[in-house]
Amino acid sequence: MKNELILKSLIVGILLISIPVLYLNKDKLVKNVFSEEKKTINTVNSIINNNADKTLVTNKNYNQFIYLAFQNENKKTSYFIDTKTGETKDFEFFIKAEKKEAFQEKINELLDLKYPKFIVETLKGINNKTYLLEKDLIINYESDVLPQLEEELSLTVNYEEIQDCIDYEFYPSESKREDGYQFSKDKKTIAFTFDDGPSGKYTNELVEILKENKAHATFFMVGNRMDGGASVMQNVLKNGNEIGSHSYAHKNMARQKINDIIEGEEKTKETYRRITNQEIIYTRPPYGNINKNIKDALDTIFVTWNVDTEDWLHRDKNYIVNHILEHVKDGDIVLMHDCYESTVEAVREVLPLLYAKGFQVVSISELANLKGVELEKHALYTHLKEV
Repeated sequence: MKNELILKSLIVGILLISIPVLYLNKDKLVKNVFSEEKKTINTVNSIINNNADKTLVTNKNYNQFIYLAFQNENKKTSYFIDTKTGETKDFEFFIKAEKKEAFQEKINELLDLKYPKFIVETLKGINNKTYLLEKDLIINYESDVLPQLEEELSLTVNYEEIQDCIDYEFYPSESKREDGYQFSKDKKTIAFTFDDGPSGKYTNELVEILKENKAHATFFMVGNRMDGGASVMQNVLKNGNEIGSHSYAHKNMARQKINDIIEGEEKTKETYRRITNQEIIYTRPPYGNINKNIKDALDTIFVTWNVDTEDWLHRDKNYIVNHILEHVKDGDIVLMHDCYESTVEAVREVLPLLYAKGFQVVSISELANLKGVELEKHALYTHLKEV
């Protein structure tokens, strides 16, 4: 009964589309029009029957086209039916021939904005997708495109950005541009941290890999190496990462006099301030060695770790990757060093794998914010769980 009512309403729409044509040349065109109308009705009926397990959520007419969208749980399917031929069309039918390249460039630009590089490279130009007409154009990519992912892939396109590429004005522009990748409180979240830098080439490579994977990290740097790595530090910061202190000369704080520790931290802070015009808010003691006297003496937030890759010892990409995948949990802080090629290659490999498992990789500040944890000075944090 439900499908019959839907079909009747669609027939009325088809007749309304056909009437102006009949009026213009009734005797000559009536036979052809009703023949075409029958094809359209048959097509619509077939589509409805094939989607009997779904709910019809959209039924609109666009000039000579009927647009239908069905939904089953969170998945939507759409169809464009040409009332002149009874044929179904894909949204790409409406893209102007001379604008197809420009249209794809816009889609690629938005994909780059939203997804890590390994996903973008797969989605660019792929045909296995569905177009939905809503306030925005929604492009849904089929799950078999990247079956290892735990999320559905989609893209939001403001019509205003593509209007000159298509032949029809489906909706007035009421929406905004795809706002890109956003960290979410609903996802599993871990912090990547790198000690002993800045180290020039390797630090910059890590920054680029993080950028490609929509990830951030905290780099704990040694104060007496900062002047020589000033440009590296700027590159770290401008790409959304953050920098903490790893002491001034990488000495074991537990074996130093308190006054020497304080003096070293002040030197590190001053060097950092001079290079970046910012303040350091985190300190990671070398080797993780700290005691109550040190915590009381330094006006800073102490951060160590609870997942140690021991990348300095193994220098083996596969070991580092496997160790991270086997041990990380939501809220963990991972320790690595930005001075080994094997670490760089491990990060290159593991970030897409973590993304596929539903993890997002962030800096310490971002982890604290997402977990709702207010970090306090003189306190030590090894991981951050949601409060």
